[in-house]
Amino acid sequence: MTAVIIINWNGADDTIECLKSLEKAGGSFRVTVADNGSTDDSVSRIRAFAAGLSYETDVLELGENWGFAVGNNKAIAFARSYSPDSYLLLNNDTVVTLGFLERIQNYRREHPETAVLGPLVNYYSDRERIWSCGGRLVFGSRKAYYRDMKVADIPHGGVIPVSFISGCALFASSSLLDSEGRLLSERFFFGEEDYEFALRMRRRGEKMAILTDSVIYHKVGVSAGKASGQKAIGRHYIYYLGRLIVVREHYSSLEAAIIRLISRPKCIRWFMNDGLERKAAKILTDRLMYESRTRYGISREDFMSIVTDGTYFEN
Repeated sequence: MTAVIIINWNGADDTIECLKSLEKAGGSFRVTVADNGSTDDSVSRIRAFAAGLSYETDVLELGENWGFAVGNNKAIAFARSYSPDSYLLLNNDTVVTLGFLERIQNYRREHPETAVLGPLVNYYSDRERIWSCGGRLVFGSRKAYYRDMKVADIPHGGVIPVSFISGCALFASSSLLDSEGRLLSERFFFGEEDYEFALRMRRRGEKMAILTDSVIYHKVGVSAGKASGQKAIGRHYIYYLGRLIVVREHYSSLEAAIIRLISRPKCIRWFMNDGLERKAAKILTDRLMYESRTRYGISREDFMSIVTDGTYFEN
């Protein structure tokens, strides 16, 4: 039986649509919706809707916004009480298709050596276009497979071996929980958890695969991510900062130094594209490189001040 974990934060409409779609997921599962401190009526609405579902659903109130990794780990700790053999982290802004989970469970049963699996994730707004089909780890980063391609254009066969799977829909054996019962690193409030997880799984020698006949849809815009100005600078800063902190943990000191060296001109270009003059972009990149060598993680407070209001850069 699989414990399906869904994080909600002021997103009852999306969460309810996701829960409704799970009626056709197939297989054996139980859902835990972990509410990350919503300030609206999410909890009462989700509880009322869940009462009429054909499968068991628990609504866990976490009290505050713990972020993605901690929220999922707290929900996993709760779900362990009913001894699932696997966990599925599922974004609340997804809609699943008929039998998607049953196909994953069947494959896992027939191929127990593959401990991490994922469905094909297509755009909700363009259901024949791929948003995520996993990918492979490369030196200091990851390379996505078939991103933005049409489903009809990818090779057939049903199973694609990968070394990276998006946290949007991540199926993992319960054997992968660490000694404290956690699946994800809690060093980051939001972002890079799935990349760190992939590097950790590679270190363990775990096999991963995407099943292309298991499909879900994700409500992300085809043109998402085209922020400008301070918000764009914050997004790129937090992305590279998290990435380089993870690199420092999973690569040798020499390798991490090389990856920072390679990343530096990329960061300067990104910041210049976001509107900074070259000198300012270099200064900001110098700060990023320093922090990537000295920081342990990214807290909620720092995440908000970097991405939301930009006050982080005033210090």
